[in-house]
Amino acid sequence: MISFADQRALRLTRQAIKTLDVNLDGYTVLTEVGSGMYKYTPIIASMCGARRVVACTRDSRYAKGSENIDHCSALAKSTGIGNITFYNGTIPTEEIREADIITNSGFLRPLDKNFLSHVDPKRTVIPLMFEAWEIRKSDIDIDYCAKNGIRVAGTWENYPSIKVFDSVGTLAVKMAFEAGYEVHGNNIVVWGDEHFGKQALEGFLKVGASTVELVNNIDRLKDLLPSADFIYICDYNADQPYFATGGLFEQLETTMTENFIGVVHLYGDVDAEYLASRRINVYPRFNGRSKLMTFTLGHVGLRPIINLQTAGFKVAQEMLTGNLSPLSQPVTY
Repeated sequence: MISFADQRALRLTRQAIKTLDVNLDGYTVLTEVGSGMYKYTPIIASMCGARRVVACTRDSRYAKGSENIDHCSALAKSTGIGNITFYNGTIPTEEIREADIITNSGFLRPLDKNFLSHVDPKRTVIPLMFEAWEIRKSDIDIDYCAKNGIRVAGTWENYPSIKVFDSVGTLAVKMAFEAGYEVHGNNIVVWGDEHFGKQALEGFLKVGASTVELVNNIDRLKDLLPSADFIYICDYNADQPYFATGGLFEQLETTMTENFIGVVHLYGDVDAEYLASRRINVYPRFNGRSKLMTFTLGHVGLRPIINLQTAGFKVAQEMLTGNLSPLSQPVTY
C-alpha cells in the first residue's frame, strides 16, 4: 500500500509537471536514487515522460544503496512505472554515453573529466537543479564542459510559478526551533550575504523576532553579540573556519560562552564538537562545510524539493529543444 507521504509526493509532482509544462518524451535520463525524499527523483523523471530513467546509488551515512533501490522500486511498481533501471555502485560508461539528460546529483558526482569524457555533447545536457552561481568546481568540471561544448544550465529557484527559494526563510525558522530557540521575542544576528541572509532575516521577522540584523562585518557583529540569543550562519561563499584557532569568530568565543549565545549553521566551516566543548550551543550537532547546506530545502517538506527537481527537468527540456525561458540559466551553451 502506498503511504500518505508517497501519495502526496505523487500529487505534488503531477502539479509541478502541469505548472511547468514538462515533457521529456523520447529522452533518457541519468540521475540518482537516494534516501528519504530523494527516492522520488527517478519517479519524477519518469512522470515527466522520460523514455527511460537510469538511477544510480551507493552506500552513504544516510542509507545503504540497496535500501534506496528497494524503496524506489517498490513505489515505482505500485504506481505502474516500469522504465527505471537501477545501479548500485559503478555506472556503466554506456549509460553515460546514451543519456540525453544527466543531473548533477550527489551519487553521480563528481562529474569530472573522466566522467564527462563519455558524454556526447551533441545529445546530452546537464541541468544543475540549483542556480548557476552556486556551481562548485569540486562537483562538476565546468571548464571541461565549456571547452567541449557540453550544455549546462542552472535553475532559477524563484521562478514565479514555483518560488522554491522562498523556503530558505522557512528553513531558517525551523532550524532555530529545532535548536531550542523561540524566535518570537529573540534577538538574532544573521551572518551571511544578501542571497541567503535576506531570506533568513525575513523568515525570522515573520514569526515575531524582536530584532534581526544581517551582518557580514566583524566589528558590527561584536556590537550586536552581547544581546543576541543566537547567530544564524548562512554565508555561502565563506571558506575560512569560523571557530577555533585562526577562526573568523575566534575572538568572539568568550563573549558567546559567558552570555550563552548559540550558533545555528546552514553554511560554512563549523566544528560542532569544538563548540560543544566550549559550552556553546550549536545546531545542527554535526560539522558544517563551506558551500554545502547542512540541511537542504527538503528539511521543510516535500514541495520545495519536488518543485526544484521538476524545474530542473524542465531546464533540461529547454536546453534540448533550444527554447529557453527565464527558468534556465545557461552556464555553457
